[in-house]
Amino acid sequence: MGPPLRPMKHIDRKYLYTNLETRIQYLHSFLDFSSRDIEALISGAKYIKALIPALVNIVYHKLLQYDITARAFETRSTSYEGPVDPNLSDNSPQIMHRKMFLRAYLNKLCSDPSEMEFWYYLDKVGMMHVGQGRKHPLHIEYVHIGVCLSFIQDTLTEALLGHPRLKMDRKIALVKALGKVIWIQNDLFAKWYVRDGDEFAEESEAPEVEKEGYLFGKKILDDVEEEPSDADNGGSCPFSGITKGMSAVSVEGGTEEPASGAGQDETTRTAGSTEELHGEKPA
Repeated sequence: MGPPLRPMKHIDRKYLYTNLETRIQYLHSFLDFSSRDIEALISGAKYIKALIPALVNIVYHKLLQYDITARAFETRSTSYEGPVDPNLSDNSPQIMHRKMFLRAYLNKLCSDPSEMEFWYYLDKVGMMHVGQGRKHPLHIEYVHIGVCLSFIQDTLTEALLGHPRLKMDRKIALVKALGKVIWIQNDLFAKWYVRDGDEFAEESEAPEVEKEGYLFGKKILDDVEEEPSDADNGGSCPFSGITKGMSAVSVEGGTEEPASGAGQDETTRTAGSTEELHGEKPA
């Protein structure tokens, strides 16, 4: 006889669509998101934060390579099919404004995922992209959301696995934990796009219209400066040298001047590449 089967867990389908805590508990259980992942994220937050300024520039540079994603910065919708301002650039006012919020959001990912508030905010991020909960609605089609999350995950994974001072077991733990958080975020986007569970829509709470960066009337995103703070002792940051005009980025208490290409046109240096996250120039 084989080993006895573990008791099958009951998941209430209705609560998956009407109670966020039930949904989060199910996702955590299925993904084995545990205290080990929380510890990896909290202890590794300093390394993720050091990447954020460069990552934000890479993401927006990527979004401006396609007219369908660039449209959202002028029309607040990716379904618009008219012309886009050909002069829209990485440094346009609306792009700089969006960069500020992406920096704040990525820093929020480095906060404590053991708090339910963490997951409520990730759910609100999903809700805000389908035209709800905002005074000025934003409509971003899901195909762009999913691919952007994958792009962020891929960029972070490469940079973290290439870190010269993190031990491999810590790299693996951090990449695994971060991947789980990003995939739960992906589900909390999909939750607002897919039609599964529509029969329970009348029993779900109606979203409140709030200012961006707020949750239940409380400011949830901290003001984020262009550069992260010092994080550890000794050594210099292996991720500097990508952001145009970025001075010194610190990971472990030391600093490093930007690579010699830091003054070049950002278009020629960040187009889909992560090599310079490590201060190296592409071959």
